[in-house]
Amino acid sequence: MRANKPTPVPEPTPQRIAHTPALDGLRGLAVLIVLLSHTANAGLPVLPGFSFSGTGKSGVYLFFVLSAFLLTRILLAKPWAQWRQSDTWADYALRRTLRIWPAYLVVLLASFAITVFGLAPWWPYPIDAGSLLRHLLLLEGVNVLWSIPVEFHYYLWLPLVALLLGLAVQRAGLWAAVLLAVLLGAVAWALWPPEESRVNDVRLGPYLAQFFAGALAAVLSRRWSATGLRPRGLVAAGVLAVVALFASIPAVPALLGLMPFTPGLNHRWFAFFGLTWAVLLLAVVHGPAWLRRPFEWRPLRALGWVSFSAYLWHMPVLAAVTGPLGLQGGAALLVFSLGTALVSWASWRAFERPLQAVRWRARAG
Repeated sequence: MRANKPTPVPEPTPQRIAHTPALDGLRGLAVLIVLLSHTANAGLPVLPGFSFSGTGKSGVYLFFVLSAFLLTRILLAKPWAQWRQSDTWADYALRRTLRIWPAYLVVLLASFAITVFGLAPWWPYPIDAGSLLRHLLLLEGVNVLWSIPVEFHYYLWLPLVALLLGLAVQRAGLWAAVLLAVLLGAVAWALWPPEESRVNDVRLGPYLAQFFAGALAAVLSRRWSATGLRPRGLVAAGVLAVVALFASIPAVPALLGLMPFTPGLNHRWFAFFGLTWAVLLLAVVHGPAWLRRPFEWRPLRALGWVSFSAYLWHMPVLAAVTGPLGLQGGAALLVFSLGTALVSWASWRAFERPLQAVRWRARAG
């Protein structure tokens, strides 16, 4: 008897993909990892006897994978005719600029004023006139701001990567896109060897493996959505990814006596985090409901909504708590958590949410 072919399901629209609840939770997880790492670095461990120090980079790498996944998925959902229309790219440029620059510019200008007028010596973003210009030109990123140039530079290349992967699938099939992504990652590895990357490197090159992993995940996700298939072993792969990510926390091998505690242990594991985060993302999006449920937890989703503002502002809040306020222990963690939540919500409400619905108005006719 001939096996019945799977019934195709409607291709999710870009809006549905962008607002998948579990993806909000993954954003929340990304910034939570950053917060846990930086509070540990400041001597404020959340779990007694266990340090999250050294994990912050992995949270940023999750942001990179998520960004590439979502934007590639949205572009590939567009009819090919729209790729030839200038309005498509005007809208893309407008939305990417509004996503990053308003809140980022506020942080830069505030930091510049505080630095120049000496208002707060403890401020974590010392930015003078020369540094302000370099930040505006995406050539510098003090403290956690290093990731902004990386993210924005990839926005410039993302349409080309999405086009190449889309054409590969259309002309030669899914495996051609997989091979292309692997090839691009290998070229990036050769041109920007991980061991030669700098601390808080603002160059795009070292992190391309993570963006390519997210883009490839978008291609696979579209195919699985269109066919209604869920690959065998996806759930197991997702669980293994979680185990591998947990094991990559520097405190874990140290507690097991495998090696001394090394905070910078995994900072250059670019391909590892690209692969593991992409696998977990696909398992969450296409796996069973029980795997998505933790990432659909409302508080984690809410943190995901304000994740960019939380990323920008948590270091000033932390510096204030441990500096002029002089708080320690549980009181410091409580004030830091409440302060970061308040400032992040205010920044999101003022500089992010009002611009989320802004679109380039297509020309009539």
